[in-house]
Amino acid sequence: MDRHRAQRGLSLQPGRPGAPHSRGERRRQRSGRVIVSAIDGPRPVRSADLRALRDLAARAFQADGAQPFNDHSWSQLSEGQARVALIHADEKTLTAAAVVTGDEFELVVAPDARRQGLGRRLWQAAVGAGGRLVWTHGGLDAARALATACGAVAIRELLLMQLPHHALLELTDSDAPTRALPDGLELRTMQTGRDEQAWLDLNARAFAAHPEQGQITADDLAALQRESWYSPDDVLLLWQADELVGFNWTKIAPGPDGRPEGEIYAIAVSPDHSGRGLGRVLMEHGLRHLAESVTDVSLYVEADNVPALALYRRLGFEERSRDIHWQVR
Repeated sequence: MDRHRAQRGLSLQPGRPGAPHSRGERRRQRSGRVIVSAIDGPRPVRSADLRALRDLAARAFQADGAQPFNDHSWSQLSEGQARVALIHADEKTLTAAAVVTGDEFELVVAPDARRQGLGRRLWQAAVGAGGRLVWTHGGLDAARALATACGAVAIRELLLMQLPHHALLELTDSDAPTRALPDGLELRTMQTGRDEQAWLDLNARAFAAHPEQGQITADDLAALQRESWYSPDDVLLLWQADELVGFNWTKIAPGPDGRPEGEIYAIAVSPDHSGRGLGRVLMEHGLRHLAESVTDVSLYVEADNVPALALYRRLGFEERSRDIHWQVR
């Protein structure tokens, strides 16, 4: 799977567009009910911020059907390596937030506080701090309108695809054939402390042209392994003797309703072994593994990755939404 990864940090300087004139500034929005404070930040994330961010993200998901921040954003927030800019309705209610590092950012506004200019304020703050790239999730019309109004240009699209339960059952039924491993190949799970470097080397080669996935470092991998959802048993590695020739990193994590959801988190085959049908072998074994715990499986893929899209559609995956990468002009 091709993945995008949120980046790290935000720096809001006095006098930049979107910066309040005073830290104590407050203004009443058109609704007459939402009292908006000045932008709080940038600053290191606190534990209370994480709880508030998760609550805000959950409210947005319920309204939009799309998560406003991706996994890497949460990983960086949990590791304390990201900073945030926050807008509160009151001392207890987080109304809008931006997670930004370097030249990339993501933002979200609470459903009941939209159409009040909060998204533009956070956008301007991020751009004033050096943000030049932004992810919008779910292909939402409002997000697209904001990005376009702010002069951004779409440069990349990721599709979120989902395998319906009936299709998963058909593929993983005990009577359904599963492609046998070619002679000389062995499939096993990640051995912590032994397989990480081989995974990093293959990931870098397989995703050499990918702007984020191919840049994963040992520290990035270690941070992912510390995530609550991570299990080495979910990382399937395909070996030929001592050579790692492919992997299917599956993921099982609680969904918004608390039920476990499955994902093909990252899948790759060594360029030296392409054309052998190993991608489908890895997919089938990964789906069988996930089917033991979940009823639905999703994945992300680049919209222009024609071979991967063809495979996923043959397996029964359907497009659910789109994430768009924008460049600020």
